[in-house]
Amino acid sequence: MKSVESYTAASAFPVKLLHNKVAENGKIKPYHIQLIPTNACDLDCDFCSCSDRDKKKKLSFDEIKKIIDVGVEHGTKAITITGGGEPMLYKQINEVIEYAMDKGIEVGLVSNGNNIDRLTQHNNLRWVRISSSDDRTPAYNNIYNAVQENLDTDWAFSHVVTSKPNYSIMEDVVKTANKLDFSHVRLVSDLLDLENVPDMSQVQLHLSTKLDDSRVIYQGRKDSTKGDKDCYISLLKPVVAPEGVFGCCGAQYSIIGQNRDYVDEMKMGDVKDFEKILKNQEHFDGSKCDVCYYSQYNKALDQIKNAPEHKRFV
Repeated sequence: MKSVESYTAASAFPVKLLHNKVAENGKIKPYHIQLIPTNACDLDCDFCSCSDRDKKKKLSFDEIKKIIDVGVEHGTKAITITGGGEPMLYKQINEVIEYAMDKGIEVGLVSNGNNIDRLTQHNNLRWVRISSSDDRTPAYNNIYNAVQENLDTDWAFSHVVTSKPNYSIMEDVVKTANKLDFSHVRLVSDLLDLENVPDMSQVQLHLSTKLDDSRVIYQGRKDSTKGDKDCYISLLKPVVAPEGVFGCCGAQYSIIGQNRDYVDEMKMGDVKDFEKILKNQEHFDGSKCDVCYYSQYNKALDQIKNAPEHKRFV
C-alpha cells in the first residue's frame, strides 16, 4: 500500500473505506473522531488556520469522556487528538488517551512537540505526528525522550512548506525521521498561501538530491474542489472542539476570506448536540465550502451509504 493512502485522507483515493465497515443500515458511523481538547497553544505560527480562536477555551474531562462514550456507542474505532491548540498543554492529556484506549479505540496524537515529553508510556498508542514548519525547528530532545517512552508507537513528522521554503530545516526533519525509523514525513503546502508556495515537485527535486527521501509524502494542496451539499464525511470523521461540532478539519479555511477560526457557519451543533447529530445523521451542508479536499470520500460514502441489490455479485 502506498504511504499516501495509509497516512492521509485529504486529496487521496478513499481506499480506507474499502477496508472498514463505515456504514450500516443506511447510517454512516462516526468511525474516526477528531478531538480538540484545548485551544491553548505555546506557539503563534503564521500559517495557523485557527490563530484567531479563543485560546482560553477547552473541553472538560467529563465532556471528553461523554464524547468518547457516545462515539463508541455509535461505532467509533479511532480518535485523533489534535488542535486547535496544542494537545500536550491539556492537563489531563494522558488520562484522555488512556480513557479512549480502555474503550477499545485506537488513538493518534498531533503535537508541535514542544511538550511531547509530558507524554507518559502508553502501550497501545497507535501513532504520534509531530508538526514542524519552515520557520520552526522541532524540539528534537523532547521528541527523542518521548520516542524512547513509546517505542511501539508509529512516529512521524508533518512539515508545513511555506512561500519561503527552509530546506535546511526540512533536511534535518527527514534525516531525524530516517535516524529514528519514523514511518513517514508528510510535507504539506501552507493552505493559507497556496498561490505562493512552491510546487511539491520542486521540493522533491531538491530533497531527493540531498538525502534519502523514501519516507517523504509530498502532499501539495492545490487540487481542491467546491464542497458537496451532502457532506457525509462530517458524519464519518467529525471534529469536536470547545466551540462545538464541525464537519471536518478544514472548517477553519473552507470559506474564502473567513477568519482564522471556527466560524458559526461551519458549525453542526454544540458539543451537547453530538449524540443527536449522530443519531439523526444530521450531516453538514458542504455547499457552503469554497475549498474541499474530501470530494472522493463524499462520493464513495454516497455510494456505500445504502447497500446495492445483489451486492455479492461483484
